[in-house]
Amino acid sequence: MRILLHGDDERLEAALCGRGLEPIRQGGADALVTMGPAPVLRPLANMGAEEWTARFKGWVADAFWAFQAWLREVLARGEAGRWVAITTMLGAVPFPGGGADGASAVALQTLVRIAAIEYGPRGVRANAIAPGWREPTLPPELDPDLAVRDTPTGQLITEADIATAVAWLLSPDAEQLNGEVLHLDGGYTLTRGSRPDPRHQ
Repeated sequence: MRILLHGDDERLEAALCGRGLEPIRQGGADALVTMGPAPVLRPLANMGAEEWTARFKGWVADAFWAFQAWLREVLARGEAGRWVAITTMLGAVPFPGGGADGASAVALQTLVRIAAIEYGPRGVRANAIAPGWREPTLPPELDPDLAVRDTPTGQLITEADIATAVAWLLSPDAEQLNGEVLHLDGGYTLTRGSRPDPRHQ
């Protein structure tokens, strides 16, 4: 399947290719996959207007404009289409330092749900994936060993995990899944609340 890939994540792009998907950077694709930036943790008091705007742009605005352009093309062709937005689990639970990225994730997930409602009748499915911590993009404030211990499955998420989820969402097997957020985090968001601050013991 030819997918229009928006974002800059070479490791994830390679994993998608490994799942038999063919990323392209121009029109003519039946599916769109938008990838956000690596998560950043910043206390609210330390977040300046410029950085806040940049985080929102990287997670939400860029993904929306890519989706709108792709959507218009799909609708003009009169064909079905699939959008998978890769967000972050920081939108699932309040996390210290995750204000900007968490708020952006919720905003993008809302756009996904609205797209599912507005264009589902015209053959367009839209879903989101909210991955947990990945070692290559783990914020420096977090202890990798602690993140692993806090994950019920005992391991961090990999690019292969995300690529597998993307491939499934784009397949006929997920035909009735529309407007959903798939939390791909090994159960981390269920258990990290056992400590007031999951960044520390």
